[in-house]
Amino acid sequence: MEKSPMEVFQAFGEGMMSGTDSWKEVIADNIVFTGPVDQVNGLEAFAKLNEGFMPMIRGNEMKQAVEAGSFVITQIEMDVAMPSGKTIKLDMSEWYEIKAGKIQSIKVYYDAEEFRKELL
Repeated sequence: MEKSPMEVFQAFGEGMMSGTDSWKEVIADNIVFTGPVDQVNGLEAFAKLNEGFMPMIRGNEMKQAVEAGSFVITQIEMDVAMPSGKTIKLDMSEWYEIKAGKIQSIKVYYDAEEFRKELL
């Protein structure tokens, strides 16, 4: 039996937090990631993006996750350590499109101004 979009999303999250590559099992080879700072296509490029970003995460709090058709939509607050040593809080909304048991696309929305200021 095929997993629901929420079950696929949860497997992705658990895999990301585990520090293993198990999260890749629920990602489509041709995934499209779109965010305010980066846009990538394909599993290899998405994995490389995560390798750079995941070590910066100092904490996160899932505010809500809603399944709507083939989408899981989240609101999450994430504490991100910047190269300057400062930690910023990002209030993010994520849209995961999930079909055939795999995440096909992820769109991330947040105010990137503070993030950009810290990177410049």
